[in-house]
Amino acid sequence: MMNPELYRSMQLAAIAAYPNEACGFLVNKQGKKYELVLCRNVADDPVNFFVMDVDDQIAAEMQGDVVGVWHSHTDGTNKASEADVAGCESSELPWYIINVTKNFNPDVDSDYIISDVNVIAPCGVEMPLEGRTYAFGVFDCWTLCRDYLKREFGVNMDLCAHLHVPNWWDGDKDILNDNFESQGLVKMPHGTEPKKGDLFFMKIGAKMPDHCAVYVGDNLILHHQTNRLSSKAIYGGMYRKCTVHHLRHRDLL
Repeated sequence: MMNPELYRSMQLAAIAAYPNEACGFLVNKQGKKYELVLCRNVADDPVNFFVMDVDDQIAAEMQGDVVGVWHSHTDGTNKASEADVAGCESSELPWYIINVTKNFNPDVDSDYIISDVNVIAPCGVEMPLEGRTYAFGVFDCWTLCRDYLKREFGVNMDLCAHLHVPNWWDGDKDILNDNFESQGLVKMPHGTEPKKGDLFFMKIGAKMPDHCAVYVGDNLILHHQTNRLSSKAIYGGMYRKCTVHHLRHRDLL
């Protein structure tokens, strides 16, 4: 899949985005012709993380078959981070990582030093459900609920690119409400007794519902709040009061 032309495209994109991380997809547009399709990095901290713009993701997917995810690291190494490994597993695609470092060595005739490409592939690694560090779009409330349903019930839900727009909960659209049906979720009537595997959408501190949790039985939820470790909590008090939607996957009805 890798060739000098593709590697050169990665180098140029990484340099152009520096000191921020660059990102995009490897897309098979025709036959075995693989091209790098760039996406805007809309992460809150683009120097250390990447979050692909949702419209760019959709546009890339329309150009052909997505066969890999690519991004750059800056002033470090091309070694995959914990978030990279988790993202690779979630996407079920190989990830291609390159590092670009600003050169301050006068003996080296180049503005930047660029690594080779580190390729990691999904291998079935499962991150623990409790004690995860927070990384938006990789380790967050939606991906935790998604992973729980898959492991406990064999129910599959998408990563849902619309939920990977930073601060989507501050907009004018109820993103969770607008996308639950496409994930096979069904709203339950008010007062329905929760069952293991049910999801709760909550409005904790934003204009729109900004959090989701999964019911794990014994009046406990499993959830992952921003900048905290994923954990269980009693489903009562604030969490029950802030719940705006109670949902169940159609396979569990």
